[in-house]
Amino acid sequence: MTTVDDTAHADHPTSASHPRQAPPTGDFDLLGHVLAQPEPGLTVDDFLQRARDLRDHLRSEQEATEKRTYYSQETHEVFQRDGFYRMLQPRTLGGYELRVAEFYRVIVEIARGCPSTGWCLALGSGHVLLFSSLFGPEVQSEAMGEDGHFIAPHRVVPSVRAVAHGDGWELKGTWDYNSGAPYSTHALGTVALPPGEDGAPRFGLAVVPRSCYTVLDDWGDNIGLRGTGSPSIRMENAVVPLGNVREVDGQDPLWAEPVGMALHGNPMYAGRFSGFFFGESLAVATGIGRAMLDEYRSVLLEKKPMWNPHGLRADDAHYQRWYGEACSLLDAAEAVLRQVGELYHDLSERGVRGEGEFGVADDLRLTNLCAQGGRYATEAMDLLVRTGGSSALRQGTRSERYWRDFSAYRTHPAAMTRDLMTLRFAAADLEARRARAVTDAETTAVNSDTTKAGG
Repeated sequence: MTTVDDTAHADHPTSASHPRQAPPTGDFDLLGHVLAQPEPGLTVDDFLQRARDLRDHLRSEQEATEKRTYYSQETHEVFQRDGFYRMLQPRTLGGYELRVAEFYRVIVEIARGCPSTGWCLALGSGHVLLFSSLFGPEVQSEAMGEDGHFIAPHRVVPSVRAVAHGDGWELKGTWDYNSGAPYSTHALGTVALPPGEDGAPRFGLAVVPRSCYTVLDDWGDNIGLRGTGSPSIRMENAVVPLGNVREVDGQDPLWAEPVGMALHGNPMYAGRFSGFFFGESLAVATGIGRAMLDEYRSVLLEKKPMWNPHGLRADDAHYQRWYGEACSLLDAAEAVLRQVGELYHDLSERGVRGEGEFGVADDLRLTNLCAQGGRYATEAMDLLVRTGGSSALRQGTRSERYWRDFSAYRTHPAAMTRDLMTLRFAAADLEARRARAVTDAETTAVNSDTTKAGG
């Protein structure tokens, strides 16, 4: 891929134009302006009811959503009118500031109506948590504008290059897999920065307004989740202000020192994000499982088993056992999902109180919990497919679509990297405990010496 030409590099030497960036600073009390909620006072119960009310509409549009590769303009307008894009948005920016576990519950319900739509909504609306945590007040105010409407996909692979350009950055490259891009107002993604003075690679997190990128038509030929609106976006010499790129930890492309707590007064904007992102995927997977269970239940109440006695499947002990087990497995997946959301808040609040850092090991703990929840959902899905009969998977049926969508989830990093994340968690957790033990021993030694001296 061609990058910015050599002349641009010559005009902006690394040592002079690319110092390591300090966390954004500004007037954290004012944010430039504070936005009002369009419909004040909405709670998670309101969003859950609205999501359930949308279920029939979403199911009626599943086929068209797949063909279009993203949900309809009508659905987008409903989401915008009813506040779904603002669920995790700070109240100071006109949002509803739901807890993470509450957000997950709503996504489960939307995905139960249409898995692709649930995925697109989750990833398009959920990244405001990252944005509101890491970027400075001027950047947030500018992005939100006067109405607070914000939708942003996010891509972690640094396939876009950033070089200094006047008082800002010039971006060039392509990010693929941008779920939520069709209706996006911005895009978030990792960029490759010029190397440091020691030659070490550096990376940043960029927020890019819609006017600076092109959404490509290259999505929809995968086995499932074809309607998630996940195309590539391309930037050609796009220029953004300096504050629109934050340097991130080279080992964690989602981590920079948060400023969101100071801006918005809520510890949820001071956390880490890998576990949160994995939770979004688990919420959709759980919703797919619930949708498949709905189809399975309908068949039990209508069809007979292959064996005697030929009553309804709903009255057969084998089908009752399979149905009951699938229900409990999906309940377990959803219980894990809610625990992930609540732990996110607990860890964030602990860090803000100074009781311990929300560290890498904690974040990996959440990703591993999501993987375990995914195992429950996968076991339930396998059971429902195996015992549902071949006719349930005829082409064009909802069950066939749910099976394809879930198969796509199983290839996603949130599901396929379970063993890798387990190893990373173990290494990070043991290292943190080792360091803590050394610190405790040193503290004990100092206290002992102090006591002896006093004696």
